[in-house]
Amino acid sequence: MRLTLLLLLLSLAYFATAQTFTEATNTPFEGVWFSSIAFSDVNGNGYEDVLISGWNSSFDEIAKLYINDGTGHFTEKPDTPFDGVYFSSVAFSDVDGDGHEDVLITGRNESEDRIAKLYINNGTGHFTEMNHTPFDDVDLSSIFFSDVNVDGYEDVLITGENSSEERTAKLYINDGTGHFTERTDTPFDGVAAASIAFSDVNDDRHPDLLITGRNSSDERIAKLYINDGTGNFTERVGTPFDGVDVGSIAFTDINDTGHKDLLITGRNGSSERIAKLYINDGTGHFTERMDTPFEGVAAASIAFSDVNGDGHEDVLITGENISEVPITKLYINDGSGNFTETTGMPFEDAYFGSISFSDVNGNGYEDVLITGRNNSDDPISKLYFNNGVTNSTENLTQRFDLELTLYPNPTSSNQVNVSFNSKQLGFATLNLFDVKGHLLLQQKEFAGIGEQTLPIDITSLSPGSYFIQLDAGNRKGTATLVVQ
Repeated sequence: MRLTLLLLLLSLAYFATAQTFTEATNTPFEGVWFSSIAFSDVNGNGYEDVLISGWNSSFDEIAKLYINDGTGHFTEKPDTPFDGVYFSSVAFSDVDGDGHEDVLITGRNESEDRIAKLYINNGTGHFTEMNHTPFDDVDLSSIFFSDVNVDGYEDVLITGENSSEERTAKLYINDGTGHFTERTDTPFDGVAAASIAFSDVNDDRHPDLLITGRNSSDERIAKLYINDGTGNFTERVGTPFDGVDVGSIAFTDINDTGHKDLLITGRNGSSERIAKLYINDGTGHFTERMDTPFEGVAAASIAFSDVNGDGHEDVLITGENISEVPITKLYINDGSGNFTETTGMPFEDAYFGSISFSDVNGNGYEDVLITGRNNSDDPISKLYFNNGVTNSTENLTQRFDLELTLYPNPTSSNQVNVSFNSKQLGFATLNLFDVKGHLLLQQKEFAGIGEQTLPIDITSLSPGSYFIQLDAGNRKGTATLVVQ
């Protein structure tokens, strides 16, 4: 009886849930497009504040800092020194090692000048511009901080189109005090309308680099560069990635293998809008996953976050689809890298914007801020609170429908076989629990289509009752195992 009740409770907790968000009302944010947003605790009170840049509804350039009171209510901080910008990128990092988050802002300001300005934070959210930085002034830009030479200091890569209308991708090394020196021996293609990201793709603990965008030859590229640990990068040839511009890229481990996978969106060399997922084998070699539900987009932004608290990275995608219509879609990850679109979300469709997750109200769930142009071509900046999960009978009937057969069962052997009918190619995850709900074993196996049999080594199990939970894409099931 106890095992039956436990099976029911865990099945309901695992399957009968639905993700809910609620739009925050009366926010002070100005709607923007050609925008960039970044969260950071700028005043050290433990709450995530936010900087928003872009073009507002009056075509004025802004860069506004909003302070969070800890409940998700924001107030604009007056008298900041920031240039308002569009075609912009903003990023926070503690560049001088004092424990306070500084900020770098690029883009085109109200005088139509391109800028790249670094502002130092005194710890209270008061910023002062650092003069005589070596950065190229750029717009159509992207910036990313990472410690590329593993000396403990955050370096920065800046891409974009400079004041001479040259497309650049320049790496600047930080001496630990916030003073940067350009590294001139890099192999990077200069790009504009770009998205860039550092990630350790080959598990050697050094941040590697992917650069996308339109280069000086007007080609759309997606190039991967491997870091030797000293900041020397070598291009890895033969990658399967589509070159894109006006897109967005993000690394994360989507299938719980410990390796960083990759999602790329944007407009490729055939001017097609794409959203392609690439799986990393752990050495930095990627293979495209073909069975994804993602809608291809350009003028895009993407962000991963575990929105439902199940330990798996979900993804939110905005952009303009093949019909030239803006979309905003949330896809939930089952832990094997199988994504399912969650419908009924309150998000406004947007493109030429930016999205970012942060737990702004301290409830343990990642909220989201979305900027861009909506279906009416109005600029928006909308905050949505993540309420976690709620019960959903509909979701239960959709997902808890996989019948399992265990044999031999009961058993005194060292192996039990799990048989089921698979309706799609992909990885299946087997979890084995004791009667108290403790996870004793987890294994992943590739499953084909049709009748499948997966063996489990149960040598270590003592006599008693257990249950097995199988996750095979969008279908899940449980069965009781008796060990004699």
